[in-house]
Amino acid sequence: KNPTNKMSLQCLAVIGKTNEPLYLMDVKDEEKENSDTNSTDENDAFGFVESQRKENLSLEKEFMMHASIDNLEEALGSQRQGKGRASADSKWIGLLCPMEESYIYGYSTSTNIKILAMVSDSTEPNREVHLKTLFAKVHNLFVEYMLNPWAGLQNKIDSRKFDAGVLDAVKIYNETNGISWA
Repeated sequence: KNPTNKMSLQCLAVIGKTNEPLYLMDVKDEEKENSDTNSTDENDAFGFVESQRKENLSLEKEFMMHASIDNLEEALGSQRQGKGRASADSKWIGLLCPMEESYIYGYSTSTNIKILAMVSDSTEPNREVHLKTLFAKVHNLFVEYMLNPWAGLQNKIDSRKFDAGVLDAVKIYNETNGISWA
């Protein structure tokens, strides 16, 4: 058996209640940076040390993520009215929009924090199952980060521990679920 198509996460975003970006990560840039240096600090058990990660997406990816927020808001609005694809207490939103050779998926927390993921085009049959797992991990990391009494509710997420956790979740997603077998 040979791998026929690789599905990989291209970028990830955590969006605040009023659609402000709290966290943006371009996975390819992040993997390059973290292969050179270790992003975790052994003396930073609580994630208080600020991250050295540069927060930048390509203009194209940033535009795609912003464009998908409208679809996410529409899906959330229809869920609140009972017309959505899932129940009102559901966090999984699903496919928001296909763009070029990518798909953008969304997830919303009960506190209206949104998580977006852009994945490359793929024929992976279990894509949504794997994305739900990734979103749940990132959501748990966000909750842990917010337990920090110095973390602001609408401030950008700036923590080495959060960065390392997200990068680990993304690596697991890309390595274990990223290859379709023919």
